[in-house]
Amino acid sequence: MTLPIHPDAIKTQLKPLLTKLVSPANLGRISTKMPERLNFLVVNQLINKAFEEQVDDGDFDFLQGRNLQIEIIDAGVFVGLTQIGNKLSCSQFGDQKQSSDVTLSIDVSNAIALLNQEVDPDTLFFQRKLKINGDTELAHHVKNTIDTLDPDVIPRFVLTLMKEYQEVISGT
Repeated sequence: MTLPIHPDAIKTQLKPLLTKLVSPANLGRISTKMPERLNFLVVNQLINKAFEEQVDDGDFDFLQGRNLQIEIIDAGVFVGLTQIGNKLSCSQFGDQKQSSDVTLSIDVSNAIALLNQEVDPDTLFFQRKLKINGDTELAHHVKNTIDTLDPDVIPRFVLTLMKEYQEVISGT
C-alpha cells in the first residue's frame, strides 16, 4: 500500500532546511568561495543590464574614477562598484572590506525593501539601518540615484528571486 505524499507536507518539512540554506550568512559564504572572476562577471552583467538606460543617460557619471563599496552586513559580503567609460564595473567582491571612497552598509532584507521601493534610503539612514562611511557627497549621489530608480529597470528574474528569498527568510 502506497501512501500519497501531500506537497504541503513536503514543503512544511523542507522549509526549515531551505531557510537555513538560503540564509544571508550561508549565501555570503558560498558566494565568496566562488571564483572572483565569476563573481565579477555576474555582477557586471547584472548591473549593466539593469542600469543600462541610467548609465547611458549619465546618471552614474559621479562614479567615474570613484569607488563605491556596498557591504551586505548579514551576508558578510563587500561589493565594490565604479564606472569605467560608459560601463559600471565590479571592482571588488569578497568577504573583506577594502579601501573605497564611500561604503554603504545594509542588511539583505532592507536592501531588498530599498530596491523594491518599499522604503526610501533616508528612512533607513535615520533608522540606522543604512550606514554611510566616507565621502558623504558621493553617498548622497548614490542615495538620489537609488531613490529615483524606476523599479521596472530591475530585471524581472531579479525581482522574482528577491520576492522568493524574502518569503523563505520571513517564513511566509
